[in-house]
Amino acid sequence: MRTQFAPVAVLLLAALATTGCATRTTASGGKETMILGGAVTVATNSFQPPAPTSASVDTTKIIGKGDPSGAKTTLFWGLITLHDY
Repeated sequence: MRTQFAPVAVLLLAALATTGCATRTTASGGKETMILGGAVTVATNSFQPPAPTSASVDTTKIIGKGDPSGAKTTLFWGLITLHDY
């Protein structure tokens, strides 16, 4: 069983490692970078509301920073959203 699982695991890890990243400029003038095929997305100047299907966490309430920066990080293709606004 283990010998059959090892090649599949290696292929999946290789696929994730080679997906790379992509950066684009958003309409608001910020940058959005997708890593690991969109599993992690980091955006600046993104004051858009999180998706209703996402577990949203407002980091200004946790950390208590002053002014919002508009930073947004999504994990697992939008399942979890961390935002600062």
